[in-house]
Parts: sequence; C-alpha cells; structure tokens
Amino acid sequence: MGHFYNRLAVVVILLLQFTAIVSAGTLDDYYLQQFGEAKSIQLQKAVLSGASEVTAQCGMPLKRSLRRDWTLLEPSTQKTLTKMLVLPVLSNEYLSNSGHFKIHYDLSGVNAPNISVINHYTGLGLTNVGEWIKIVADTFDYVYATYSSLGYQTAPTIGGAPYDIYLHDLASRGFYGTVDNGSSVASSSYPHGVASSMELDSSFIDGSFLPDTFSPLQSLQITAAHEYHHAIQFGYNVFFETWYAEATSTWMEDELYDNVNQLYNYLPNYFAVTQKNIDMPIGGRSEYGRWIFNRYLSEQHTAASILNFWETLAQTSPPCSNPNVCEIAMVPIIDNVLTNNYGTSLSVDFFNFAKRIYKRNWTDHSYDIGRIHAYMPIATYSTYPINITVTNPASPKITLPHYSFAYYKFTPTSGVSSLSIYINKSTGIQTALYKSGSEVTVKEVKVNSDGTSTETYTTTGLGTADEVVLLIANTTSVDGHNANFSTDGSLVEVTEPATPSSSVSGGSGCFIATAAYGSYLHPHVQGLRHFRDRYLLTNAAGRSFVALYYHCSPPMADFIARHPFLRGMTRMALIPLVAAVIHPLYSVAFLIVFGTAALIVRQRRISTILAHADQAALHVPSSHI
Repeated sequence: MGHFYNRLAVVVILLLQFTAIVSAGTLDDYYLQQFGEAKSIQLQKAVLSGASEVTAQCGMPLKRSLRRDWTLLEPSTQKTLTKMLVLPVLSNEYLSNSGHFKIHYDLSGVNAPNISVINHYTGLGLTNVGEWIKIVADTFDYVYATYSSLGYQTAPTIGGAPYDIYLHDLASRGFYGTVDNGSSVASSSYPHGVASSMELDSSFIDGSFLPDTFSPLQSLQITAAHEYHHAIQFGYNVFFETWYAEATSTWMEDELYDNVNQLYNYLPNYFAVTQKNIDMPIGGRSEYGRWIFNRYLSEQHTAASILNFWETLAQTSPPCSNPNVCEIAMVPIIDNVLTNNYGTSLSVDFFNFAKRIYKRNWTDHSYDIGRIHAYMPIATYSTYPINITVTNPASPKITLPHYSFAYYKFTPTSGVSSLSIYINKSTGIQTALYKSGSEVTVKEVKVNSDGTSTETYTTTGLGTADEVVLLIANTTSVDGHNANFSTDGSLVEVTEPATPSSSVSGGSGCFIATAAYGSYLHPHVQGLRHFRDRYLLTNAAGRSFVALYYHCSPPMADFIARHPFLRGMTRMALIPLVAAVIHPLYSVAFLIVFGTAALIVRQRRISTILAHADQAALHVPSSHI
C-alpha cells in the first residue's frame, strides 16, 4: 500500500507542476515584463516562452492596451503598474510662443534634462535647462504648423487649452514618448474624438536612443512628429487600429524631418514577415516598418490619400462602445477610399506595392532609395529541379493570409541557361517573375474549371551572375489563398479557401481564446495564433477548419466574454490545447507519466480483483466443488 501512495503522490506533484507550467505567462506577467517590472528572469522567460514580443519604442500601444486590459489584472499587478497610467508631477511649466503647448518639466532630479550630455551629442552649447525647453516648445510649434498646413485637424484639448506635454525619464521604460487618451471632445465632424496628453523623454541621451547616431535634437524632432500625430489620431477617432496609427506616425517622421532617416531602420522588421497580413497585430516592431506602405500610397495618390483615410475613419462607427476593447479595421477603409476617391482598389495597389519592394522604383525621397532595405526572400534555390519533394531551403508551396506576399529567389548554376517556373494557384493569388531586375512576361496561363489557374514563366540566357525572383501575393481580403511551384512542371492541386462571413482583419482572429484570456496580447493567445498560422493555414483541412471557426466563433466568443464563469471554464478547457501547442515537450512528458500512472493503477486494480477471487475460492465449501 505504501508504494501505491508514493506513486500517487509523485503523479499529483507532476500534475501540479504541469498545470503551473501551462499557466505561466499570464497577462499580468506580460505587462510586468513589458514595463520592466517582472520580478525575476524566470518570470520573463515564462512570458516569452509562448511568443516573442519586443517592446515598442513608442509607448502609446502598450499604454493603450494596458488600459484595455486593466480590469483583467490582479490587484497586486494593478498596484505595481498604476504609476504607468498617472502623469508625473513636475515643478515647472513653459508656454510655447504659439500658445498651443504647455511644457511641464523639472530643473533638477532624475526627470530634469541633462544639459551637459545633450551638449556633448549636439554641440548646441546650452547654458541652462530653460534653453532646451524652448527648443522643445519651438519644435512642437513647427510640428503643429506643418500638420495644419497639410490639412490635418490639430489635436483637440478640453476648452481649447494648451496641449500638455510632460518631460521626464522614459528611458527606463524603453519609450521615446507616449500619448494617452483623455476625455471625449466629440463633435459632428469627429463624433468619436478624444483629448489626450503626451509624455516625452526629457533628454534622449540614453544608449537606447542611439545618441551617437541620432542626436538628442534629432530624436526630439522625430518623436514630436510621431507622437503629435498620435494626438491628432485620438482627435479623429479613438477607435483607430493601432498598427496603422504606428505606420502613419512613423511615415510622418520623415515627412516633417527628412534629414533624420531613423525610420529606414525599421524596414527589415516588416520585410522579414511580409508573408503575414499587412494588418497583423503589433509586435516585433513590424508595425513601424509598415510605414513603407504609406510611402507607396502617397507616391501613387499624393500624401493627401493618407489624410483621406483618417478623415474617413473619423466618420466611421466603432463595433463596440469601449475604445479600450475594440478597434476599427483600417483595411476596409483604405480599400473604400482607394475605390471611391482614386479609381483603384487595395488589391491593385497592394500587388504593385509588393512589386515595388523588389523593383525599388520609388519616386518620392528618391535620394534616400539607398537607405531602403532590399527585399528579403523566404528561400533561395540553387539546386534543380525544384518540386514538391524539395524541403531545403523551403518547400515550394505557400499559404498566405489576406494582403500578404512572399519572394523566392533562384540562383542559376553552371549549365543552367534557361529556367521555367510552373505555378499552380488559387484565385486570390497574383504572381510576378523578375530576371535580374527586369519583369518577365507570363508565357502561358491556363485557367482551370474551379477558377484556379496554372501559370508558366520562362527565362533564357541566364548566367551565374543572374538572379530570378518570384513574387507570390494574396491580394484579397480572404485568408488561405495558396500556391505551389516547380521547375519541372510537376504541381499539386490547390484549394480555394472558404470565404468567411466577414473579411479577416487586424486582430488575432483567435476569438474564443481572446474572450477566455481577455486580451489578444495574452501569451497563450499569441501561441495559439502562431499555431494557426504555421500549421492550420498551410493545408486544406486546416484552412477549412479555420474558415468554419471564423464563421461560428464570434457570437460564441462575445457570449463567453460577457460571463466570467464561462471565461474561466473556457480557459480550463483550453489547457490541453495550450499545453500541446506552447509546451509540447512538457505535454509529452506529462502524458508518459500520466499513462504510466494509469497503467500502475490498472495493474493494481487487476491484482486486487485476482487476489479477492483467490481469497473467495479458498472459502468455497467443499459441497460446492
């Protein structure tokens, strides 16, 4: 009997440890880690085990999401993070010459500007804090006047008061600056507009700001341009979608301060993930790199097109009443404006945008083309033939979410003077092929009875210095369009994705998990989203399941979200799935232990039954034998 209870105790301990592992990485841990308040390295590792997130350099998205998820956090977490939502108390004020801005600052202490170090990096020769404060105020006056001249409605304030800007130490939080929404200032033109306030780092001298590359003055300039556009965005519609707010504010940095050029550093963060939808949730700083899409649209339709998107958003009703809960998807708005105002469509413009990433035929800021990072192929082939049996460097097939694209590169080897690329694709896929920068005309297109099609490209006169590059793009609002290609003509069938009841956009798409855990930023939701993108959307059966889920789950998720008991039960029900997806090794170990324990219990039960049977046989009267 003692051995049995010892084994049972081991199983219980392992079960508790397994549950703790699966429960690690809560929303509380996520925010504590993001704001630098995590209690230990182990805690930070638990948060990052499911999905990797990089703290953004602009603090607006994180503060905005913290407000949204505030009621979901433990009281102890709220106590720790309250200071993140409270404006600092500073001793001095300065009114800008225009009267539009009130700068709050300290003359001494941790929040005061470090004039000597600012002078070291800028050579400004400032003699006191007041001179730096005047530069800050003058910078914002310039930003205000420029946005006004471009046709933007400047950031609203309560009663027309000066806009409040607070200078203090933000380097410890990893922020250049942040904007926080305030009270409603709704009007007929801007029914969902709100006032806001701004916080800026006081000096921009910390190593995280790269002061040797971008001086404190330059960091001040682009931060003012960036953050004040966020203030404008809050005035247009507080329900704006965060990724596009960041893409627009980043694009505006270069429109106002063309000589700084920091935004080009963000492009690899987006070019590395173009196979994800353009409106993917924020993360990995790709939202900053997506400013390049605005560059393309402004080249095609003038910079006023970006303003038109925001003006259209201003009159758009939100899907719910709480701006801390929902956002208005920007993709349909962009498509609507392009169609109605410019006689084109997002499908057309997105495909041409994807082409321009490779062709590099930018027309605006042409003197900075060299700063734009080159396209990033997801695979480079140098061994032929290529067909579905190839797995290295990547299989020649891809499933793409809405408005996304991928490049493949082919390097001719000695003896390969021509190359034919055969492509089988679903109806939402568009392709292009380039030979050393020149676009190759499609040789043949065969449309199949189900709407799918096969395309053939042929390139000749290849040398070992040439490159052939294939672009595959999903230019629709529907996830799951797919394609495969080969160089020997062997292709596999493609399937048309099921069209969901509404186009996918913006958020995680993991509706029930988001409802259960309270936020699409929860590490477990991110892990499930990654599983969907990597394993479900890459095959026909998985795509069908996802389409059915998108169709059926939103009303269920809405019901679950409004009932705490159901949210708790759903989290419990998701534990096996979360364990299998995010912690597969622990899951396997647990199943082995649990299976072993079950066998032990079963063996003991059989032994007990047999023992009882033997005992009963010994007591049977002889007359019954």
